[in-house]
Amino acid sequence: MLKKFYNIEGLIRSGFKLSRDYETLDFTFAKFGDDAVREMVKSRSIKQVRRLTINGKKLTAVSAQALAGSDKLPNLESLKLYKNKIGDEGVKYIAESDRLPNLKSLRLAWNEIGPEGVRNLAESTHLGNLTSLTLSENQIGDEGLKYLAESKSLSSLEIIDLRKNQITDAGAVALSKSKSLPKLQSIDLTDNALTVKGKDALAEFKVFNLIRARLSEDGNKLDLSNLGIGDVECKCIAECEDLMDLTHLYLELNKITEKGIAHLASSEYLKNVTLLSLDRNKIGDEGFIHIIKSETLQNIQVLMVENAGITDEGINVICEEECMKNLLRLYIEENDTTEEGLELLAEPEHLQQLEYPEFDREEEIEEEEEDEEEFEDVEDIEEIEEEEDLDDDTEYENQ
Repeated sequence: MLKKFYNIEGLIRSGFKLSRDYETLDFTFAKFGDDAVREMVKSRSIKQVRRLTINGKKLTAVSAQALAGSDKLPNLESLKLYKNKIGDEGVKYIAESDRLPNLKSLRLAWNEIGPEGVRNLAESTHLGNLTSLTLSENQIGDEGLKYLAESKSLSSLEIIDLRKNQITDAGAVALSKSKSLPKLQSIDLTDNALTVKGKDALAEFKVFNLIRARLSEDGNKLDLSNLGIGDVECKCIAECEDLMDLTHLYLELNKITEKGIAHLASSEYLKNVTLLSLDRNKIGDEGFIHIIKSETLQNIQVLMVENAGITDEGINVICEEECMKNLLRLYIEENDTTEEGLELLAEPEHLQQLEYPEFDREEEIEEEEEDEEEFEDVEDIEEIEEEEDLDDDTEYENQ
């Protein structure tokens, strides 16, 4: 069969023009088949290419083999082959290639890839720098996802897109138990057959990875602010053995309710926490009360619960319960409390150590009154002495 003739250098120039730089080559609007790919990979014009896109050309495993075997793509960082037909065989060529050392993003959506193709990727010894993997609209199923979860060579992955891949809760649960993908944070399993069980499993996986990524080296501080964390994630935090030495926990600007706080309050691993920040969550009085009555959280010295749906009811409980005896600073502004409610915090003996909010307590008022009385007594004595001095002067003059 005669190969179709291609003016490959002309196509390459057109591809560069489309992308407007010489590091990105896009053949989206060109007539391009397997033969063109085989010619392109021989050209010295592509040596500087970092991003290569060939979408919707019905490319087969032949093209994947040509790309994987080329010595002209040492700088390639992103390979996008959407809507082609490279299949498991094509994926194998890419996975086994040692000529794409800088590949960071591999996008193979709509390519008739099944579990076997994913197994080849998962077992590859050449994809250690891969941070983003797109396999949406394929048929990898739970089996394929399990291969990814068990992969020892894809530890740099941060993003995976597996939309519409016939994945069920079983695959999601398998992924949630993985310890091989420590940097993975973005997981798209949209349009798969997941129930609440599968979605919760994914949420748990993400938060455990977040904890590992954001926990300070000494294990004392963890900042998970403004990450969309909810009650399921709080359960994971509460059950994380890595937090035994945690002293500072920042969870402001999230979606935590009283249910999430209940998990934190019953944790056996958060006993050393001295600072807890929950500003701008929806914990309400019930969540606030969970904290107050928690045996685990009695070492808290700084509690931040601004704009958290707390009312005077919550304040009444902290005043009545002889708890939180180590609390030094309570930031509770922008809640549904009254001035009268806040003033109650000044009265209980177990809260006398509070440095903030600041109050004019009765003892302080009494001390001020005593100081004023002493000052008045001194003034009276001075006036008497002045009068005596004047009397003495008068007597002397009369003599």
